[in-house]
Amino acid sequence: MHSNFLKILRGKPIQTIYDALALIPREVSDALSMVDEAIADVIALKKEILSFAPENRTYANTVAAYDEMTGLVFVASSMAGIVKQVSADIHMRAAPHCKIQQESIKICKDAALYKAFCEYRDYGMSRETLSSEQQYFFKKAMADFKRSGYDKGADAFAHLSHLEEEMQQACSAFDSTLDNDVTSVAFLEEELTGITPEFIAAQHRDEQGRVVLLCNRTTLSAILPHCSNEMVRRTFKKAYERRAFPANADNLQRMLALRHEYAVALGYENYAAYALAGYMMETPAQVHDFLDTYFARIRPLAERDFANIISTLPDDVVLVDGKLQSWDVPYAVATYEKIHSELDQRQIAHYFPVDKAVAGIFAIYEKFMGLSFDYHATIDGAWHESIQGITVYTKDRSRVLGYIFLDLYPRPQKYSHACCWEVTPRVLRHDVHSGMLYEVPSVSVIIANFPKPHGDRPALFLHSDITTFFHEFGHAIHNVLSCTSHTQTSGSMGVMLDFVELPSQIMEEWMWRSDMLRLVSGHYQTGEPLPDEIIQKMVAARTSGRSFFEMNQVYYSNVSLALHERSIPVDLDGLLHEMYTTYMQGLVWDEGNKFYTSFGHLTGYGPCYYGYSISRTYAHDVFSRIEEHGLLNEAIGKQFVEIILRPGGSVHPRELLAKFLGRPASSDTYTQWLEREAVKNKRGNHV
Repeated sequence: MHSNFLKILRGKPIQTIYDALALIPREVSDALSMVDEAIADVIALKKEILSFAPENRTYANTVAAYDEMTGLVFVASSMAGIVKQVSADIHMRAAPHCKIQQESIKICKDAALYKAFCEYRDYGMSRETLSSEQQYFFKKAMADFKRSGYDKGADAFAHLSHLEEEMQQACSAFDSTLDNDVTSVAFLEEELTGITPEFIAAQHRDEQGRVVLLCNRTTLSAILPHCSNEMVRRTFKKAYERRAFPANADNLQRMLALRHEYAVALGYENYAAYALAGYMMETPAQVHDFLDTYFARIRPLAERDFANIISTLPDDVVLVDGKLQSWDVPYAVATYEKIHSELDQRQIAHYFPVDKAVAGIFAIYEKFMGLSFDYHATIDGAWHESIQGITVYTKDRSRVLGYIFLDLYPRPQKYSHACCWEVTPRVLRHDVHSGMLYEVPSVSVIIANFPKPHGDRPALFLHSDITTFFHEFGHAIHNVLSCTSHTQTSGSMGVMLDFVELPSQIMEEWMWRSDMLRLVSGHYQTGEPLPDEIIQKMVAARTSGRSFFEMNQVYYSNVSLALHERSIPVDLDGLLHEMYTTYMQGLVWDEGNKFYTSFGHLTGYGPCYYGYSISRTYAHDVFSRIEEHGLLNEAIGKQFVEIILRPGGSVHPRELLAKFLGRPASSDTYTQWLEREAVKNKRGNHV
């Protein structure tokens, strides 16, 4: 009996959001059962693939069947990954994900599968006419097989398979330690000066009556920009940067050592060289060149920002040798904004109640991308009572394209950042038995940690929250609108890792345009949209302190790259100190900083965190062309969908960008915009 996952990949209808919900179990025990069923199907599919004689191989029974097999692994892994991040059962929630990851390596890491592809190449390919998508998929699959050592001898390949299992175990240990971290700090209520009473009231209290602050992104955003007590900012930030320490220092060293050994066994100098061989940026040298050039253009902007910000320092922010402490930066930037631009982000949040903002976001996507949405405020039987859902249709509502679940609010030991999981990709499949074409709708889950409702006040987005939501919703819509013939190439997870953030970062730009902000805003008490005066100030102040963010991204990128280039064992503290003092201009190094133990992107992104920066620069290039035609222009929206989103990973991203832009994508559009804004800000300050 086939698993529900395989039935869906083979065309079993998902007709309602509750059919989609059935793919994400509430209980860990149910997730384990679903993983077991998927594993049994993967074994059976592999057996069938390997059963064909060389002369009988076809694209359908070999290449497409392999894609179905690996697609089943992906769907089961995604389901298990969601359970790992949202389940309250902290002792068992990682078990389904660990099991599917480890078992899939044992099953799929088999040189016989590569041999089957070679047999198809030698015997079957000449008898068939392949589409350009099929040709690209086959060529890339063969390159990936070779890059991962499938063409090596039996002993060498067995060693690689063993290393891959151990790498997965090390990654799981790192992730679980971070996911289960409950680091917190407690303060007397009177010490939390500058923090809103609503936020304080929503926090837990310890036995002494102190306010307990969990070290997560939500609390970080509430404390650092607004608390006027330096002791609180310092204490919180120091604790935040030591999450999962010391356990994850050991887990990270093990992960890095195994990755290095794996890459060297494959003939690469280091793991960075191995990983990048499959992406847009093909070598570490190319990444270093991009980051060095980028930083050189950001650095003078940072110097200007630093000069502006220290001109309005609050009384309890003291420079150390002319530099800012890291925990003082958000507060100093917020103070500058209040004085220079008369902006208070917490007051602006009153105009962004979540329900109104989400409805406005729907309106934007519906108009620009030709979609229609149904919003489900409650989902009975979901993994938590706060879960909401969205059904996405074509504009004429003749077809369902996908389903999106929203898990938006924090709770103890839930994943503490924001992300989007693709459970099933939207794929167009050909049933080899019936000859019918069928389309599998996408199912995605957005996990976030936005401020919860409090008392009679609804949940409110900060402006940074709404851009984050727009970003994650962009991933989900990428999953909805991408549609290819292969599970491995459809959706946001089917594209190259240094391209995956581009569509989402394009969508963030809508939330910096006046007419779009009016559309998504409405004061929670009066319903009035965000006033033009505030919007103008927000847009004018957008790049105030922006260079600090960009420097931080270059810092993260260089850390992730260097960790995978350095000799083993890596001097973690030395490397972090080197990167921080090189790239975090104007900031004091804190000897207690152990950021590497909570750098969650290291397991999934490896050395490729730079993808955020390069995607952001290319995104600005693409957005500039969209803006020329209009942000709700359906014609340019259709081009964006058909050229950038729909092909997923079935076409090289550089080709997609060049086709949409009419030329190769460039980082210059973004850096030139930053430089122009810096000049405008300087003139404004002078006036």
